[in-house]
Amino acid sequence: MIGQAQAFVHKSYSPHGYGDHPRSRVAHAVRVYDYDQDRPVAVVQMHGLRDPLGKMDTPARLAQAQRLADLAANICPPSEALVVCGDFNVEPASETFSVLGRIGLRDLVTAGGYQGTRTSYYEKPGRFADYMLVNDAVDVKRFEVVTDPEVSDHCPLLLEL
Repeated sequence: MIGQAQAFVHKSYSPHGYGDHPRSRVAHAVRVYDYDQDRPVAVVQMHGLRDPLGKMDTPARLAQAQRLADLAANICPPSEALVVCGDFNVEPASETFSVLGRIGLRDLVTAGGYQGTRTSYYEKPGRFADYMLVNDAVDVKRFEVVTDPEVSDHCPLLLEL
């Protein structure tokens, strides 16, 4: 590991427990050195704001997306490999992806034609929650939304660089 950072992307620290939804959210970023490819790679992840009303765009989600983009841009120069992933709790048409697109990221889930990232354990409508985005410095050898075996209400996302 050659660098790390974290930041609140929604609300802030509370010494009084988690509280009611929507709760605070943190994004984590690490920069590692890939010796096989002789280059640094940054990975940023977050578990996005859960809103009991649904996965629609809100001012809070737009602010969260901007904070996530800022964290990613601060840990990784545009010329280096960047992966941003997690349970964003938004639909594919969310403004979140426009914000992340402005720092050069593209989503592998929707671009790959996947029909969702949820398993049969998730019984509500809306099949998307999890995403993986990369910049142009990432050479994707393989990407997959793993559907079998089902061990959670979320499908794992597998990326090989």
